[in-house]
Amino acid sequence: MSSILNRVQMLLTEANKASVDISSTIVNEFGEACKEAFKKQFTDTREDKFRIRMSSIGRPLCQLQMEKSGAEAEAMPYNFKMRNLFGDLIEASAVAIMKAAGIHIEELQKHVKLKLGKHNINGAYDVKIQNKIWDIKSASPWAFDNKFSDEGGFDAILKQDTFGYVSQGYLYAKSAGTDFGGWIAINKSTGEWAVTETPLSDEKYSKDAIELARKNAEALQSNAPFKRLFEDQEETFNRKTTGNRTLGLECRFCAYKKPCWGAELQYLPQQQSKALNPKWVWYTKVDNPREENENQE
Repeated sequence: MSSILNRVQMLLTEANKASVDISSTIVNEFGEACKEAFKKQFTDTREDKFRIRMSSIGRPLCQLQMEKSGAEAEAMPYNFKMRNLFGDLIEASAVAIMKAAGIHIEELQKHVKLKLGKHNINGAYDVKIQNKIWDIKSASPWAFDNKFSDEGGFDAILKQDTFGYVSQGYLYAKSAGTDFGGWIAINKSTGEWAVTETPLSDEKYSKDAIELARKNAEALQSNAPFKRLFEDQEETFNRKTTGNRTLGLECRFCAYKKPCWGAELQYLPQQQSKALNPKWVWYTKVDNPREENENQE
C-alpha cells in the first residue's frame, strides 16, 4: 500500500473514533482554498481564446482541433458549475487531509513551463510529495473503480486516456525536473481514496506521453488537416448485433461530437429496448429502428 494512502486512512480512521488535532494553519489554508475555488467557478474572468495547455494537450488531436477551430461545443447542463465546484472542494479537502496526516507537501499548485519542439507550453501541477509530482483527481464511482482503484491502475488509465491524464502528469514532471508519481484519487460519491502509482520503470511511458504532446502541439500550431481519430462501433443488445452503429466511448465524452459527425448523428432511445424508459444512445447509423421492431410484433 502507498505510504500516502496508508497515512490518510490512519487519520480518517482515527477521526471516526475521536477528534483529531489539526492545526489552525491547515484549517485557514483550507478555508482560503475553498474561497478561491468558489471565485474560480463563479467570478473569475476566463479567456475564450484557445491555448495549448499541459492539462489538455494529451487529449485526442481531433478534439483539440475542433476546439481551436471555434466549432460549437455542446451546451453544458445547468449543474456543470456545481460539478466543477465539488471537484475543486474535494481537491482542497484532499490537500488539507494529507497535511493533517503528516504528509509533507513540498510544493502546491506550482506554475511551470516546458519547451516542446518549437513551442512553449504552460501548466500548474497539483502537489509535489516525496520529490514526485502527483495529480489529485475527484473521480466518479465508475472512474474510481475501473481506473484508479486496484481493479484498474496505471494500465487501465493508459489504455483509455480520453482526457489526456498520462501526458498531463509526465509533462508536469518533465517541467519540474523530477518524476511523475501518479494520481491521488477521491471517489466523489463514497469518499474512498486511491493512490495510482506509475510503474517503477516508466521511461517508455514518459517518452511516449511527451512525444504525443509534442506531436499534438505541432499539429495545432501548423494547422494540420482535421482527421477524426475514432470510428463508430457496431451496436449490440442482449449480446446480439442490432444492425445499428453508435459512438465509441471517446466520442461520447467529446463536446464536439455534433459538428464532427454532422447530421447523421442522432440521440435516440435504445432502439431494441422494450423498457418503459430506455437508455439514450448516440447513433451514427440506424438501419434497424425502433418502429420496425414494434410493427413486427
